[in-house]
Amino acid sequence: MTEVSTNFKDCIQDQIHSGDDTDFALSPELRSSSLAILNEGIFPTRKDEEWRYTPLKDILGRKFEFISNDKLNPDLLVEHKKVVPDAQHIVFINGEYSAEFSDDLTQQANAGLAIKLMTDLDPTDRQKAENIIQNSKLSDNSIFQHIALGLSQSGLFIDATNDTEIAKPLHLLFLSSTAGSTSFSNPVNIIHIGQNSSLKIVEQFVSAQDAQAVTIPADYIHLNKGSSLDFYKLGLESEGTDHISNTAVELSESAELNMHQYLLGSRLTRSNSEITFVEPGAQAKLCGIFLGNKSQHLDIRTYMDHAQPNCTSDQSFRGIMNDRSRGVFNGMVLVREHAQNTDAHQSNKNLLLSRDARIDTKPQLEIFADDVKCTHGATIGELDEDALFYLQSRGISKVDAALMLTHAFASEITQEIQIDSLREYVQHKIANRLRHIQTTNA
Repeated sequence: MTEVSTNFKDCIQDQIHSGDDTDFALSPELRSSSLAILNEGIFPTRKDEEWRYTPLKDILGRKFEFISNDKLNPDLLVEHKKVVPDAQHIVFINGEYSAEFSDDLTQQANAGLAIKLMTDLDPTDRQKAENIIQNSKLSDNSIFQHIALGLSQSGLFIDATNDTEIAKPLHLLFLSSTAGSTSFSNPVNIIHIGQNSSLKIVEQFVSAQDAQAVTIPADYIHLNKGSSLDFYKLGLESEGTDHISNTAVELSESAELNMHQYLLGSRLTRSNSEITFVEPGAQAKLCGIFLGNKSQHLDIRTYMDHAQPNCTSDQSFRGIMNDRSRGVFNGMVLVREHAQNTDAHQSNKNLLLSRDARIDTKPQLEIFADDVKCTHGATIGELDEDALFYLQSRGISKVDAALMLTHAFASEITQEIQIDSLREYVQHKIANRLRHIQTTNA
């Protein structure tokens, strides 16, 4: 049976009033405040500073169908699992966990890693998981955070115990597979890394070629003292997919976060990452690439809250836009009054491959401490004509010369990927897209 909603707002209202409490990932107590905000139904507009570059008209006008999952051809997952072949693979299809295509969730229990579905948590684990959400305060408190918190029916609680190095990465694969109708999913993942422990996670969002979907995921992450997390996000969704995500991270004393984002697909992506230093001596490194073509809209927002002294942050993002695509980088570094000895750096470099492409970049610093090292900067430019001429004078075609320069621009970021198979996969995807773009532009 298929139920049709006329538009996105009606879809949200339908979900608020459907099902009982057991259908949802989070407890009624946690959901209640989000449901109150959802009932108000107030969405960001271009008048909201944090959303001034990203219009929502097309998303709000979409028509939705709530569908059951059809039988999936396993061959569709083969390529995606090759991203990290030695990982523990956990698969969600149209927002629903797939035991059929996932590895056993208890596979690494003996190594100190507990992975449980949010809908299956016992009271103790639920309290531990939901405390992480309650302690995380997003500065961008838009309705999309509450869509995930209030309406999510899926997601994971990932809990690494103390003094454990988890060697095998986790590969969280979220696949949209519907064509001809629009699916809606909003998984919530909660990640806790115990004291002096380490973990690598690859979170990949993909679509079948003709898939139509709106995805609104959320990740809430807490790193305890001395712990580390390498977190990779890959956006490879179809042109019929809109993606709006929130990631909130809390770093305790001497914790270390390495977060990468590679946004290569979708019609519209808005990725918001907020990092809070809750104890001294922590480090965070954020980097990524957003590569747009046709009329894609790719928006990266970061918020680095230096609330404690002796913490370090480093951000480096590269944008490459072609045709009529639009890229946005909106980065804030806040250094609070008592956060002395902060070392914070932020860089956004962008390349326009078309006269019709556009980049809006807004790196920001707010500093209320007096003993800090902080820098920020942004550039927007085209391919260097002198470099193109030099390469062509050495017998390299114009297409190959442009491809070499653009690929070099991106590789300064991708070479930072610490998982070999993932680095090769991302570089291959970027190279293929750039070759298609340069061949089309020739």
